[in-house]
Amino acid sequence: MKPTKIVLVVIAFMAVAVLATLPCWAADAKYPAKPIHMWVGFAAGGPTDSIARAISNIAEKILGQPIIVENKPGGGGALLLGLMMSAPSDGYTIATTTDTPYTRTPHLVNVKYNAMEDFAPIVRFGLQRQGIVVKADSPFKKWQDVIDYARKNPGQFTYGTPGPGTTPHLAIEKIALHDKVKFQHVPFQGDAPAMTALLGGHVMAASSGVLAWIQHVKAGSFRLLLVFDPEGVDQFPDVPTFKQLGYNFDAPTAQMLSAPKRVPKPIMDRLVAVFSEAMMTPQFQKFAKDQELLSVKPLAGADFQKWLQSQYTMYGTFINEVGLRKKTD
Repeated sequence: MKPTKIVLVVIAFMAVAVLATLPCWAADAKYPAKPIHMWVGFAAGGPTDSIARAISNIAEKILGQPIIVENKPGGGGALLLGLMMSAPSDGYTIATTTDTPYTRTPHLVNVKYNAMEDFAPIVRFGLQRQGIVVKADSPFKKWQDVIDYARKNPGQFTYGTPGPGTTPHLAIEKIALHDKVKFQHVPFQGDAPAMTALLGGHVMAASSGVLAWIQHVKAGSFRLLLVFDPEGVDQFPDVPTFKQLGYNFDAPTAQMLSAPKRVPKPIMDRLVAVFSEAMMTPQFQKFAKDQELLSVKPLAGADFQKWLQSQYTMYGTFINEVGLRKKTD
């Protein structure tokens, strides 16, 4: 083949290669060209669901496309991540959940995903304060009453949580280990179902994020016994914290957004920018303050991934200490 023909063939192949990438570039440039589906790992009415709806209402105005919130509860958020494994990597399916299915659940049960490799973290919305509540007519007036009851009635004190491996579950088991008592854990598919069970008298106590119980406490139907976070809850400053009672546990639950791992970088960058902008609006900042969220500033990219990895490692050690690590075949 003559040199001129060889050059022409090479140019032709290069042109085909460039043209093959144009649809991808064009798709990225037009993103989003249709509604985005935001899957939520917990039931409607709980803190994660409320945060997802609050942030999506703001973000969709910036994006210029609707964000459709769909609840996919189960397994403390692990069901959602299992579903995300088969979601298309085009930026039109994103996931809002807590960090539980990323940092805790894989240490407790066998999951169908690799928490640190199969997903792309977009942004952390904030850290959620947690607490333990009982009904207002409960005989438990303070936390020590619960401990005294558990010592006299091993395994009879029932408490509901948003699911296995969630911060409330692990924190209360940490207390049981510390005080040498035995509780009975009753997991639900989110914060709201746990609160409903408490209202109905199906459990003696329930533990979750502030948003799930704060209005019940204000209305006088629930009594707040204990707050996990050392900062306490601003609206109930007299309620003791873990630290004040001598419990060494400080790990608030993160509320976060992620996507499948292979979403194109331009689309990921757009999602990070849009949701970071939405977080800093006065509207979301007021919502966050009302719900007693902590660290309400965007954490994204490599810093977010590093934080998740550190939490994953920390909880692995913690779960071993509590004695909840999954059994291997």
